[in-house]
Amino acid sequence: MPLRAARSSSKRGFTLIELLVVMAIMLIITGIMLVNQARFDSSTVLRSLAYSVALSVRQAQVYGTSVYGTTNSSSITYASAYGIYFSAIPGQYILFADLNSNGKYDSGEDVKVFTLSSGYVISDFCAAQSGLPVPSNPQAWCESGGTISNLSILFSRPNPDACFATSLQTGPCAAGGTPYYSSAQIQIQNKNDPTNVRSIMVTTTGLISVQ
Repeated sequence: MPLRAARSSSKRGFTLIELLVVMAIMLIITGIMLVNQARFDSSTVLRSLAYSVALSVRQAQVYGTSVYGTTNSSSITYASAYGIYFSAIPGQYILFADLNSNGKYDSGEDVKVFTLSSGYVISDFCAAQSGLPVPSNPQAWCESGGTISNLSILFSRPNPDACFATSLQTGPCAAGGTPYYSSAQIQIQNKNDPTNVRSIMVTTTGLISVQ
């Protein structure tokens, strides 16, 4: 008789409640993993976009400090400077050639238009007057604050130094102009996750970094 009881108890499996608990735990773990994976993917894409913007600024620097010709009215023109232009259009920015040497972007000077991936935007851009980094600089002007509506980062030969022009100060990068700003910052953001932000810093010495 005891032997039969032992055999009967050895065939016992999971109860329905135990099975449901295990499935619930697995669903919770899977959900957490999927959320973390999505955040990781978003962060990776954002970091890649930030470095792409930084490389675009570097491209303008290379064009500006070298003898690079751009096609203008079916002829090759050697612009006095090249730059990157940011405006209120959050999903794109422009590589341009300063064909009229006025130290800022004008319509018709486009060399290449860059478009960000869907779901990502240029959330802000700033220019600072002193050497402190943006946005901790109290003398910084930002698109988000309504003080500027565009930003041009220019490079002209023979030096790799950067010059910054905004809608507030349009003449400091023209020939013979006196530089007004000392640094600029561009912020890229995931629209679905405002806390996920990357910044590109550019200084007058031509240093370009991603933060």
